[in-house]
Amino acid sequence: MTNETAELLLDKAKFFREHVQTILGLATGSFVLSVTFLHDIAPKAQHVEYLRTSWGIFVLTILLGLTYNYVLSIYVSVSGRKYGNLLSGISLLFHLSFVAAIYYMLRFGTANL
Repeated sequence: MTNETAELLLDKAKFFREHVQTILGLATGSFVLSVTFLHDIAPKAQHVEYLRTSWGIFVLTILLGLTYNYVLSIYVSVSGRKYGNLLSGISLLFHLSFVAAIYYMLRFGTANL
């Protein structure tokens, strides 16, 4: 692998890692904030099953994000060989789970307006 190719691979990996870290931060913050909200502000909320579903999916999102970062580290260490399809699959599941968690959180929110 040439020096320019290696540099390009590292730049891509850095971009994807930062993107995943941003979504991980959003998922973690949403999870913690909603737990606090339910515990302190709305103990008698309706349709709590939406929020609990959201929590489960947020936990899945967080685990997928951590897995993605781990596989990305391996991908970079083997100079971009293999693992490309695995990263794409994890990324797809990661993003879909984040959107699903937000969807259920919004359903909970609108049900309690």
